[in-house]
Amino acid sequence: MKRNSAFILLFFLFIGSLSAQQYRKDENDEKPGSIPQKVGVRIGMGRYWLNAPEMTGGDGQFGVQGAIYYRFGLHKRLDLNLELGACYRGSKFSGIDTGNYYSRLGLFYMELPILAIISIDEQKKHNILVGPDFSYLVKPSLFIRRDYYPAFTTLPIKKWEIAATLGYMYSGKYVGIYIGYKHGLNNLADGFDTFDINRDFGNEAPNKYSDIRPSLKDVKTLMNRSIEFSLYF
Repeated sequence: MKRNSAFILLFFLFIGSLSAQQYRKDENDEKPGSIPQKVGVRIGMGRYWLNAPEMTGGDGQFGVQGAIYYRFGLHKRLDLNLELGACYRGSKFSGIDTGNYYSRLGLFYMELPILAIISIDEQKKHNILVGPDFSYLVKPSLFIRRDYYPAFTTLPIKKWEIAATLGYMYSGKYVGIYIGYKHGLNNLADGFDTFDINRDFGNEAPNKYSDIRPSLKDVKTLMNRSIEFSLYF
């Protein structure tokens, strides 16, 4: 998963480097009466964590994210920003060393943020971004102890998530700098108490999901949270 994350970041960074010099050019070159619009890329990273009170010793982890976006003007100080992207969320855990303890839960998502961009000033340098984020879980990964490979990649986690996004973006001549908070709204836990399966991979993993200690059978709440930093090109 680390290799996948690095590939995603490098891919969007390469595309962004091709269009970095054009970040605000299209906004300035619009013909009178036409709708301002722009296509570009976003790359960045975030601090991600899970609201999972029934899991032991949860802590945040860093993940990468990137997207292709399309932006068009609705009003002098209002734009709509549509994105199609990917991100890696989840949490680390420092549970009791029982031999079969879980150390990390990684969640790889495709996401579709739909954000309103509200400009504070007439030059559109300072902007507030707000709106929903729809995400689809492509692959969960549960790691046991310090194993490099996930032991379980099938878990009782709901595929679809909706989150609320609130952020600030400084729009410069060559790049937009964004920082924001994302708050998952729906509970993703989907039957941890009745779930059981043999492991997929791993050298240090238990043979079955039910052998994990501390047990995950009591998990009833699982919700994503994140603080993200991105560059728009």
